[in-house]
Amino acid sequence: MPEQEAHSIAINSFNLNHQDYDTFRPSFKEELVNPFLVQLGLGEHDSATNKFTFDTEKTIVEIAAGTGKFTRNLVSNGWDNSNAKNTNNLIIVEPSKGMLESFKKNFPQIKKENIHQAASYQLPLADNSADAVIIAQGFHWFSDSASLKEIARVLKPTGKLGLIWNLDYASKSQNTPIEKSKFYDGGSYYYKDIDFSKYKTVEELLSDYVANQPWSKKVTELIYQYDLGVPQYRHGKWRDILEKGGNEYFSPIEVELFVLYDKLIAAEDVYKYWETRSYITELSERQKAKIKEDVEAILKDYAGKASRPFSDDGDERLLKPMGTHAIVLEVKK
Repeated sequence: MPEQEAHSIAINSFNLNHQDYDTFRPSFKEELVNPFLVQLGLGEHDSATNKFTFDTEKTIVEIAAGTGKFTRNLVSNGWDNSNAKNTNNLIIVEPSKGMLESFKKNFPQIKKENIHQAASYQLPLADNSADAVIIAQGFHWFSDSASLKEIARVLKPTGKLGLIWNLDYASKSQNTPIEKSKFYDGGSYYYKDIDFSKYKTVEELLSDYVANQPWSKKVTELIYQYDLGVPQYRHGKWRDILEKGGNEYFSPIEVELFVLYDKLIAAEDVYKYWETRSYITELSERQKAKIKEDVEAILKDYAGKASRPFSDDGDERLLKPMGTHAIVLEVKK
């Protein structure tokens, strides 16, 4: 049988839009990233001082690294190939040539020999060579048994897999009990008013959270009409492979972490933000022009309705409620 390959729509889209992706996609909040790295066994947290320390002698493999949105957090915490004992502490794997073009510009300090154009199905790494594998904003493209088997191969017997996504909206991907989840405030105007006790699932909480900004909810619902044909985080199929069969390589999800935060965005950048989605990039210019027109009509209709209630500095950007979801799994070896 031929070897599996990275999803063609993802490759084609990201080859085309890597620069816009780098400009308009959100980064990852350290309020969640730091405890996420601790859960992965890559550091420790001192609760008395609320300080994190990281073991950068451990090797991380970041798969589907893209332009390096998550990599920035790793580099800032010391995974930059400059460790005196382990100068190969960060290995990058990304199937898109375009994404790697932007990545290399963003991270000249990462050694060229540690950056690989490859897919999750053929990792150019030795068995038992990684302490952790991290996939940011990408696992839904290759959430299958073949990928899990290959990821497990390169992990050490004590290794862990970390998956993390930024999110715009509530979906069945967050259908997890509130009491089994940990929450962090990444700078959300609404966080202090959330009554966590009234919700059974994270999905229910997020549904109310994103509704605080009607314009954002309406635009998101418009855009999501176009994403039915490609794998997406919100569809939840990634969770099915981990929990309902096909996953013989990792233990059940160890922990689920969520951070809520605000993204401030200029009205003229709202469509540009959504245009970086693969399912939008793939559309014809005529279709994209129509979506842009629809987005602008929504913004006009909802202008002034709970946009940024605390702004007193002349900043006219819109407030977009956002979140990030991270999970950790242990390899079975």
